[in-house]
Amino acid sequence: MNVRAFALRIAPAALIAAGATLLAFVAHSALQPPVAPYELKLFRKTADAFPELAGQSIETKTLERLEVSAPDMSGKPVASAILAHDDAGRKTPLEWRNAVTEPVFFADVKAGEIIKLATAIKEHVEDDAVVFAWWDISRALRKIARRPAPLDDPQARGLLLPASWTHDAEVVVERGKTVWGAGVPAEQADSFSRFIEALLAGDEAQGAAALRALAQDKPAYLALHLSDIWKLAQAQPSAVSIAYRDFPAGGHSHGVMKAARDFMEREKIAGGYMVEPLGDVIRLHYLTDAASPNRLIARLLPFSTSNPLKLDHFQLVFQHKGYWVYKLNPAKS
Repeated sequence: MNVRAFALRIAPAALIAAGATLLAFVAHSALQPPVAPYELKLFRKTADAFPELAGQSIETKTLERLEVSAPDMSGKPVASAILAHDDAGRKTPLEWRNAVTEPVFFADVKAGEIIKLATAIKEHVEDDAVVFAWWDISRALRKIARRPAPLDDPQARGLLLPASWTHDAEVVVERGKTVWGAGVPAEQADSFSRFIEALLAGDEAQGAAALRALAQDKPAYLALHLSDIWKLAQAQPSAVSIAYRDFPAGGHSHGVMKAARDFMEREKIAGGYMVEPLGDVIRLHYLTDAASPNRLIARLLPFSTSNPLKLDHFQLVFQHKGYWVYKLNPAKS
């Protein structure tokens, strides 16, 4: 048999084999979990590596350093953090620093700010009261303040994603549940859903009533951070519409505010806004629709359309940096 005849005889078999190999590869690829656009690296450290937490009632053996890296950043960390963990595997961010403009999972928070919040709650909140807060803040308050902060979320709702990750959002959110929701009993998702619904209430009295029901007749407090409205927008994008724009922080604050107002007017943005100093920039957070300023969360944070000092059902008892803490007034008879 000549070479040409031999080649003609094996060609169909080779094509079938190649096709089978390709199909097997495609099937194998389909079975592999999608790859998230980031990596998490945990580093065990000694106690003296966390001077920010010196003197706090935290076992140093539960602390670790976290770095978040992304391939498109040449492996450099896009965020770093101090984490505490418990026996159940829950991770608590006690400090979070973003190395890029947009938040990666959490907004920037310094350990000293968390400690001041926890100290104020230890000093001013009754032992039998409950403190409602987003799940990450709740974990920190349980660790440091040793007060009942019962909310947690196995779904880890509200993780903040950079715009460049939106095409992988489903993958990132699913992996986020695995990382940040680990160790949380599934039944706690219901209470956290009720908390979200309360913050989204379009009426102050309605939201307060929902929180009182969640407190089950105990005295209740609400601890919020400016970033919580972004977490709500991430968890319920159809309910809250918010965006931001950064302005240079140099010069007088009046000039920055004028530039911000001019931007709002030029873009015909009718919703409320609040400003947040972030180092060399001033960040303007602004609501982009007519409904969002009426949400309870927007009434409790310092938006231009709100007045936290003149609320009927909430009394402001502490404010530091981005944290706002309210006492929930008893229901009027």
